[in-house]
Amino acid sequence: MITFLTIIFVLVCGILMLAILLQSGKGGGLSGTFGGTSEFVGGRSAATFLTKATTTLAATFMIMAIVLSTLATRARHIEEQTEVQQRMQELPAAAQQMTPLPTQGEQNESAPAETP
Repeated sequence: MITFLTIIFVLVCGILMLAILLQSGKGGGLSGTFGGTSEFVGGRSAATFLTKATTTLAATFMIMAIVLSTLATRARHIEEQTEVQQRMQELPAAAQQMTPLPTQGEQNESAPAETP
């Protein structure tokens, strides 16, 4: 799932870069390179199309970045949990059932009194 979303994310990034570069700025941008008079690349209709495409792609880019980040964090957290569980299973049964060390008060009660 993460691999599929990463591939889509990279494609959206590439298309977003292309849409940004095709927009004409003060200097004309790359739209003039491809014949700025055509309907798709030049003119007013292209500007509105490219603006809408850029906005949509930018929103998709941000949402996918958040989703991929969340999924990667969860996957890493689950991986760490399973690693801890595997280590716990590898411990010998005796180590899992060890009794805790007596506290300071318990040692004084069970130890014989010392004579000065």
